[in-house]
Amino acid sequence: MMIERNEFRIKFGKMKEAKTLWLQIIQVLKPELDAKLRLLTDLTGPAYTLVLESELKDFQELTLQQEKWKASSRVAELYRQFIEVCNSSERTLYTLENEN
Repeated sequence: MMIERNEFRIKFGKMKEAKTLWLQIIQVLKPELDAKLRLLTDLTGPAYTLVLESELKDFQELTLQQEKWKASSRVAELYRQFIEVCNSSERTLYTLENEN
């Protein structure tokens, strides 16, 4: 099992818009994705942080997920809008060693 974590730093005052865009992206992709997705926003720590986490079985599922995201013109349009409210991002892949 893998966790893909995408951490975005959102422009000041743009969190509501960023969150709305990601919720729309998830809604569009939900019927096609096997991965479990989580959208998190900051309570403490660096302000205006939005995190998208995906639980994936393996690298093959990661590749399939990326292809599904690229194939959707609606997702591409929503992501272009998201880029306008995002300052930076960081992507990390983790191996899930234990889950209780």
